Amino acid sequence: MTTASVNRAASLLLIIFGFFALAENLSADDFGRIVRHIEAEYHVHRNYRFLMSFAGVVVKYKHVGGVKVFKIAIFEDQHLSGPELDNQLDELVQRAGSSGWQPLVRSFSRRSGEHTYIYAKADGNDMKLLLVSVEPDEAVVMQVKIDPEKLSDFIKEREHRGR
Repeated sequence: MTTASVNRAASLLLIIFGFFALAENLSADDFGRIVRHIEAEYHVHRNYRFLMSFAGVVVKYKHVGGVKVFKIAIFEDQHLSGPELDNQLDELVQRAGSSGWQPLVRSFSRRSGEHTYIYAKADGNDMKLLLVSVEPDEAVVMQVKIDPEKLSDFIKEREHRGR
């Protein structure tokens, strides 16, 4: 390979990754708002960001178990506590309800300091789930779009295989 072709390939990869980064920043969905809030208010950064983005791309094209869209942000081994920050997170996640999300689970443990929220939303024939779990030393924000019929078929297939 010549130096020029290597430079072109590197430039192309840089443009592709820049496009994905720009597309991620432009999506002003509830998932993005919650993740940005956690990063800004708790002064933390996501772990495994590239790996989780890659997993999302794989799921988008393979539709494993009826999952069409998969977004996840993991924050591990980081300091995520503070009562005023927890109240802000509560308000932000509850505002997701104004975007059409219906609360399924809302849990707060005073002993462990864990906040857990699960929201659901109909999207045509599909269903979207938004999960937010924040503990004092880690957090997970996940959004999936699922085809319920394909998920049911996937579960039935695995159920019969296990017996």
